Amino acid sequence: AINRKTALSAWIPIMYGCNNFCTYCIVPYVRGRERSRLPEDIIAEIKEVVAQGFKEVTLLGQNVNSYGKDHKKATFAELLAMVDDIEGIERVRYMTSHPKDLSDEVIEVIKNSKHICTHFHLPVQYGSDNMLKRMNRVYTVAKYKETVRKIREAIPDCSLTTDLIVGFPGETEEEFQQLMEFIAEIRYDAAYTFIYSKRSGTPAA
Repeated sequence: AINRKTALSAWIPIMYGCNNFCTYCIVPYVRGRERSRLPEDIIAEIKEVVAQGFKEVTLLGQNVNSYGKDHKKATFAELLAMVDDIEGIERVRYMTSHPKDLSDEVIEVIKNSKHICTHFHLPVQYGSDNMLKRMNRVYTVAKYKETVRKIREAIPDCSLTTDLIVGFPGETEEEFQQLMEFIAEIRYDAAYTFIYSKRSGTPAA
């Protein structure tokens, strides 16, 4: 059964599980390692929902940017291009996007697409290298800023949103100030801001 968001919008899972082991997150422990669905199955499912009258699809995965690294049948950029070409589709969205894996090819495909929304939800979680290391996010503030620069250079009118966690174990006042300065510099269009929430069985807990 198709997971419907509204009468016009459908959620389409493209992969399951996660390989990242962020120290606050339980997902890899409960959902296992990343498993990508075959591109032909995804395309067939999207064609089916479009035939039913759906205008918008959201491609779902814990980390869509690493789609296809297991079966090697298509990269996320290639899958996006295939979905963009489906007759009758009007809007394509995706979530969630891990900053460490966002490729130049994905940015290029979105820039040249007809139907992919130019909205980049790029969860940074924090704006300090020490904290990112404790969270096991595997990128630095500088690397993240470089990714943002590439996106805005390619698609100047894009929207950029993020996720943030405050109150993570070990957070210092100095780190919090670094976070505030980081947010002021990036100028997000919106941010989902969470107080750290303990998940039993994770290193952070």
